[in-house]
Amino acid sequence: MTVPSIFNSIWHTMQQPLFNIGGHGISLISFIYLTIPIIVSILLSRLLIRFMKREVYSKTELEKGAQYTLSRLIKYVILGLGILTGVQMIGFNLTTIHVFGGLFGVGVGFGMQNIFSNFFSGVILLLERPIQVGDIIEIDGEFCHVREIKFRVTAVTTFDNETVLVPNTKLVTDEVTNWSYRGDTTLRLHIPIGVGYDSNVKQVKKFLTDIASSEEHVVENPSPRAYFKEHGDSSLNFELLAWVNSPVNVIPARDSIREKIDEKFKKENIEIPYPQRDDHLFPEGKFEGLAPDSPSEN
Repeated sequence: MTVPSIFNSIWHTMQQPLFNIGGHGISLISFIYLTIPIIVSILLSRLLIRFMKREVYSKTELEKGAQYTLSRLIKYVILGLGILTGVQMIGFNLTTIHVFGGLFGVGVGFGMQNIFSNFFSGVILLLERPIQVGDIIEIDGEFCHVREIKFRVTAVTTFDNETVLVPNTKLVTDEVTNWSYRGDTTLRLHIPIGVGYDSNVKQVKKFLTDIASSEEHVVENPSPRAYFKEHGDSSLNFELLAWVNSPVNVIPARDSIREKIDEKFKKENIEIPYPQRDDHLFPEGKFEGLAPDSPSEN
């Protein structure tokens, strides 16, 4: 058997249909014809994105989130064109794509609603950009850095360096606090403190504002403020308000300020009281006869 005959035999085998879709036979050659434009489109999208980063993004003031969104759109548009080209190369008429639409419809009916919901939520996030890569957001009381926004999930990293994959639907439909929205990352810190009733109110307020102003993570404008809130059961209650430059520094700033307050108040002999209650004990029988008569005795 000659080499050309072997080649013809292999070629003939690869052209034999493995299965049919919509009356059209799918062979090994069909898979090759479908794969080639997809691979080319992936490589082309990567080259174009690299060109954009080197020649466009680096020379413009386009913000990081917009760069990420544009790169994603370029990638998926080129990949989509590659898939359509591959489908045409294997002999499919694009009018037969409704077959795949029917399959997707069946899939949705059997539980793919969440997948499509997350997909379209990802499109909303990429187009509207209420949340962008690099933002600091708060989800269910947890501060996170946004690392990557995909069409189905968004990857975030907590301050404990834990990577969490959040469904895009949650970011679109649930309440999410974006501490970096419009580039403003400042956050107001609330620190309640109680002192003894014999303390000087004006002196306490001055000590609190001075301590907050000396903290490195507290911004100068707006300046820290201390308010005398109320006369509590066991103390005069104050609240210190200070703006921190980033949510990342909330815990270190609160720790440092509280430590300085404790040192300062001990030095100035300002008491930080604890809740107290006076219990009065009376001898047995002292109040006998003082209770009102029962109805049965009237």
